[in-house]
Amino acid sequence: MMNKEFKKKLWEIALPVTVQFLMQASLSLIDQIMIGSMGSECIAGIGLAGKFTSLFTVTVAAIVTAAGILISQYSGAKDSYGVRDSFYLPLYFSTLLVVVFSAFSVFAPVQVMRFYSDDGITVIKAAEYLKIRALGYFPSIFSLFVSCVLRNMNRAKLPAVAGVAAILTNTIMNWLLIYGIWIFPRMEEAGAALATVISQCVEMMIICCLFIREKKKKNLFMRPTLHFKKDFLLKTISVMWPILVGEALWALSENMYAVIYGHLGTEPCAAMTLMYPIQGIAIGALCGVANASGIIVGNSLGAGRDEEAWAEAGNFVRLTVRAGLVIGAAVCALAPLYVRLFNVAPETQAVTVKILFAFAFVFTAKVFNMVIGGGVLQSGGQTKFMTAVNITGPWIFGVPLGFFSAYVLKLPIWWVYLILSIEEFVRLIISVFLLKSRRWMKNITVQQQ
Repeated sequence: MMNKEFKKKLWEIALPVTVQFLMQASLSLIDQIMIGSMGSECIAGIGLAGKFTSLFTVTVAAIVTAAGILISQYSGAKDSYGVRDSFYLPLYFSTLLVVVFSAFSVFAPVQVMRFYSDDGITVIKAAEYLKIRALGYFPSIFSLFVSCVLRNMNRAKLPAVAGVAAILTNTIMNWLLIYGIWIFPRMEEAGAALATVISQCVEMMIICCLFIREKKKKNLFMRPTLHFKKDFLLKTISVMWPILVGEALWALSENMYAVIYGHLGTEPCAAMTLMYPIQGIAIGALCGVANASGIIVGNSLGAGRDEEAWAEAGNFVRLTVRAGLVIGAAVCALAPLYVRLFNVAPETQAVTVKILFAFAFVFTAKVFNMVIGGGVLQSGGQTKFMTAVNITGPWIFGVPLGFFSAYVLKLPIWWVYLILSIEEFVRLIISVFLLKSRRWMKNITVQQQ
């Protein structure tokens, strides 16, 4: 059962993060509604471009996850130098990724988008969106890293404040730039991309100001450094590379799914794109729990309280399963009402509803893998096994089943989505076995000393 201390820590960390993620997901919904009047090609184009940007985002988020594991354990061990090094080394590596992804997005956007779709209009609109979105890559990663430190300082509310400001900025700029309101030009999909970039810059500036204030209050040692001890470098690499490889391959598999959907036609692809905001909101409702699981269990492991960490892991399992079932049922109930928000053909609305039903069916497995697989099981730094799990699920099951169901069986897109999502249940089963084994429960700070 959850004791009062656990509930307090969960509330302090999870609630602000959840609010931030829900607001961001709501922003995606607003984007889709605003851009929906531009036609299916525009909706599909932004959806496909978003898949490529998500490849960058997920890859960097994997690095932030590794940084969070290290920061949470060094915070638990009261090691300020360890916290500092755990922030800067992953940040430097992420900056290199910004350069790589920016090069593809700016200099070869059409070539990148042709991999996702055969529709010329969709490709052009996606390329225009992608070229501008690249300007927001660095602001987004810097905000992620600073937010990670603030959450480990028990100041999770501050990134949420910045997130709300960013969402308001994005909504207003979307309205002005997509439709050409007042003195602003009508930019359509390019306007949506520029609005996102502006909001990301606003978020970064606010988070930096709040972090500087908190740093002075707590006299936190965060002076930039380029010098890292050899044993710290080895430890960081051992924690980071499995997560990075696993998440990058998982993100690549999601992009392969987008390729499958994109080549099924513009209308099915548009229907899938309309599903993404609801997916973001539903998953965002438990993102705070996923973040809290890594921090809370990681703190306990870093402090040498193994039994407390085990009890906390059990609490997160129960909470995730219950919430997953409730949210899945809510998605089914609201799906027919949701599709009426968009100015699309009735056939597209009907397909979207069926895709949402399929999503609701696999939702509990998805969030279990996110909270337990991505949070609890990686909190002890034993990330190699989870990398194998993240590779096995999508690449041995998901991608092959997706291509087979789409191009051999020629099934409708909602059946394709449901069949390729079998990989979520495969990962869930493997994660349960690992959780019960307790082999994931390691104290990184003790091994470091």
